Amino acid sequence: MSALETLKQEKTRLESDVGALQASVAAQYEDIFNYALEQVKLLFPDLDEKRLSEADALNQMVDGKLVPFTLLGGK
Repeated sequence: MSALETLKQEKTRLESDVGALQASVAAQYEDIFNYALEQVKLLFPDLDEKRLSEADALNQMVDGKLVPFTLLGGK
């Protein structure tokens, strides 16, 4: 096998590893967010459950509103 082929295979393997790591980090982030949300529900049992369900790890606050996350800050 040529050095170029070996490097191509290594690149493919590393790209796969990066993808798996990104997915793992995203899952951990989501788990931590949900854990914090459960604590809020426990501490504030009178909060509107429907309204609280609008909270999402992939939302951001823009102009006092929750909006889907974008890299440009919702603008």
